[in-house]
Amino acid sequence: MDVLEAIKERKSIRAFKPDPVPKETLLELLEIAQRAPSGTNTQPWHVYLCAGEVKTAITNDVLAMAESGQGASYEDFDYYPSVWEDIHNSRRRAVGWSLYNLVGIEKGDREGSAKQAMRNFLFFDAPVGIFITIDSYLE
Repeated sequence: MDVLEAIKERKSIRAFKPDPVPKETLLELLEIAQRAPSGTNTQPWHVYLCAGEVKTAITNDVLAMAESGQGASYEDFDYYPSVWEDIHNSRRRAVGWSLYNLVGIEKGDREGSAKQAMRNFLFFDAPVGIFITIDSYLE
């Protein structure tokens, strides 16, 4: 597969098989990912992998925090703007409702939407979780 074909075939996945991923495969992917560009080659990221009991423990802790309302908001990290322009907000909503429709959640089903959102914290059942972080001063 060439680069253009890979870009055209790219998609987001919201459900994974539970099959283990060989450590060699993960290390190869991370080695390739190290080639990603960064401003002035600072490569500010740190990568953490988790699987098995560690992933389960992290998942349980994060789910408990989210369910109790202890999680930080996106605004705490400048991940999303506090106010969206209409063009971007309409795109976000269209994608969100398309996803919900695919999993049988109807518009207005707050409980179903919340339950689906919690699947983020389950890594969508992927056997390996990957965290990519940067130092907080870099925002």
